[in-house]
Amino acid sequence: MKYYSERFPLKFLFSDSGICLGVDTKRCSFLFLVSRSGLIARKRPVGDKVVENNDYEIPRIVKAMMAELPNHNDD
Repeated sequence: MKYYSERFPLKFLFSDSGICLGVDTKRCSFLFLVSRSGLIARKRPVGDKVVENNDYEIPRIVKAMMAELPNHNDD
């Protein structure tokens, strides 16, 4: 089951897979993920769509964010 809100500067996603919180400012966005993979905190560009592009599925969001890291190997 998933619950999420994208209406306000503070965004949230609660699901069986974890928790995702986003904070939007005029200059950047901050994304905090808590999942089985651990805790991830990232500064993102304004208007970033990583959560929406991955259908609000936390495992897919984690995988997409990890793929952006330099020297990341998905083996």
